[in-house]
Amino acid sequence: MVGSLALLPFGTLFLLYLRHPRAMDWLERLGAEHGTQPLALFGFDAMLLLILAAGAVYWAHMTARLQRQIRDVKQLGQYRLGRKLGAGGMGEVYLAEHRFLKRPCALKLIRTGFEAGATALKRFEREVRLTATLSHPNTVDIYDYGRTEDGTYFYVMEYLPGLSLEDLVGRHGPLPPGRAVYLLRQVCSALREAHSAGLIHRDIKPSNIFAARRGGMDDVAKLLDFGLVSSVAQPRNSRLSEEGQILGTPLFMSPEQATGRHDLDERSDIYSLGAVAYYLLTGKPPFDEGGAIEVLIALARDPIVPPSLLRAGVPADLEQVVVRCLAKNPADRYQDAVSLERALGDCSCAGQWDQDLAARWWERESAI
Repeated sequence: MVGSLALLPFGTLFLLYLRHPRAMDWLERLGAEHGTQPLALFGFDAMLLLILAAGAVYWAHMTARLQRQIRDVKQLGQYRLGRKLGAGGMGEVYLAEHRFLKRPCALKLIRTGFEAGATALKRFEREVRLTATLSHPNTVDIYDYGRTEDGTYFYVMEYLPGLSLEDLVGRHGPLPPGRAVYLLRQVCSALREAHSAGLIHRDIKPSNIFAARRGGMDDVAKLLDFGLVSSVAQPRNSRLSEEGQILGTPLFMSPEQATGRHDLDERSDIYSLGAVAYYLLTGKPPFDEGGAIEVLIALARDPIVPPSLLRAGVPADLEQVVVRCLAKNPADRYQDAVSLERALGDCSCAGQWDQDLAARWWERESAI
């Protein structure tokens, strides 16, 4: 910046010449009378001009910086928004803080233009209401819901320090079988409450499950994002979940969900959780070759590759549980989350991960 400012007096003379050529002739004559160059005639004024220009540049820089901060830090109702945490199918999630409580939280707002009309808003509101009815410690807590004066809908949930299972595997690779079982059993417990209330999640995937540090405990599994949840009692003509409309993540959805069937039940979630288990053990989904169409075809037609062929050390009994979850026919899967949780607990590796191991792992992770 200093080098550029040093050229400022010369730039001033050049602009003066462009706009007032005769003024430069006057400066030349005046300089000849005093035996000096035109620039030296500015004397102290030139130095003052340089200082003022430097101040103006610094002020402009600070103003631009403040404007960027204002854009980055938004205000929604009583909540001050910080950095963006992520984005889902219907909205974006920001780290936020209540104006008075000063409690960190995660604020999700509906994405403008996600879907036309009232359908998106109804689905958004239904996500809030249905999630708020759940009180299981492995389901994300809802704190607040509202609408701003400019019509932006949002809801506030607990902030989860930790990592999504997607990020956990992405950073550290496949999990030890014992740790995978430890987390999966907690998700089964959360699904048990949701399914008993007649709610089907329909979007279970690694990015929607967190390994969090909560209440002095580590590796607390949290199931979130009920944006596609459906009720088994929901009318068949509901426009929030139309027959033939595929909603969800193809890499982790069940074959029946991939066909756009409306009459999904808890066994569809069992399949998706089995796909998550496969990902935790191998580092990849059951089917991930090609694009979305190829994945959908493979879901309906192709057998899965046993996890043990992709990663050594997967216990045979755990592999058997995962393969059963991924059966094409819902009747061949575990019929409910209770049965799956029990089967996972019976695996030989079920006791190989506990709170002490989790605490030590997170201490190392925090030190990185």
